[in-house]
Amino acid sequence: MNFLGLDIGGTRGRSAWYPDGVLAPGEVPAVQPAVHGLDAAIAGLAVALRTASGPSAPTAAVVAMAGVGDQATSQRLIDGVHAAGLGWPLAVVGDVVAAAAAGLGDGPGLLLWSGTGSFAIARAADGELHRVGGRGYLLGDQGSGYDLVRRAAAAVVLALDDLAPPTALTVALTDAFAAPSPARLGAVLQRLDTGQVAARLPVVFDVAANGDAVANEVLSAGLDGLLSLATAALRRAGLDWCTASLACGGGVLAPASPLSGLLHERLRALGAAPAITLDGYAAARGAARLAHDWFLRRSPLCQWVERVSL
Repeated sequence: MNFLGLDIGGTRGRSAWYPDGVLAPGEVPAVQPAVHGLDAAIAGLAVALRTASGPSAPTAAVVAMAGVGDQATSQRLIDGVHAAGLGWPLAVVGDVVAAAAAGLGDGPGLLLWSGTGSFAIARAADGELHRVGGRGYLLGDQGSGYDLVRRAAAAVVLALDDLAPPTALTVALTDAFAAPSPARLGAVLQRLDTGQVAARLPVVFDVAANGDAVANEVLSAGLDGLLSLATAALRRAGLDWCTASLACGGGVLAPASPLSGLLHERLRALGAAPAITLDGYAAARGAARLAHDWFLRRSPLCQWVERVSL
């Protein structure tokens, strides 16, 4: 038996197999029902599953997709894929669930995630998951790639109106987004999806590395937001910084990221154990493990799948 997992986030999609962890070939479309619409998400998902599975049908598959937050949306995606001719056992869950399987599949602990969006999940001793954050770019996603770039762009506009100090972010982000002027930066960002905005995060990192105080304040504020999510998740699960195992994931917290270095400094100051950093395919492998445990009815991951979202 072979089980397929897909992780479809705001910027890219990835796929992997369980139990061997082999990465599935081909480019997976990054589509989200909340951003691109349900019909586009179904079409993109069918393409992604065909590309990832190749000539052999999996025993079962789990797709973790950003923007899937309820049973009704999940079922409509499944029905659409089945109507497209892919009849294998299939579950569609929120991307947070696959991340939990990747970082917390073996026992209690905390997972802190920052990519295009952000969230924290703690797994309690009874296997229950406690999620904080990840409520979308309008109402949450503190310390995510999107949030950091949005904060940086807001600092540019505030400086333009003499409401905040001048910053090198003004020229850097105006150029990066090809805006006609700093005053038009907001209009340009409003036409882009979250992944396109988050993709400019390296510009903010570069400006911060060159000593710009405002850019560094943006990163510090984003990190404060991430840690507030983590602290709340630990509290809900009955865990604490000194005893919980820790994992972090997402492109913003990749080992080479400046924010990752700042995070690990803060964790040491809190007395936390060293955090394991998940690689970019961890959530895809987590989705494949979910497919295995869901198909074989193994607790608690089976229940995580059936819950669809957190």
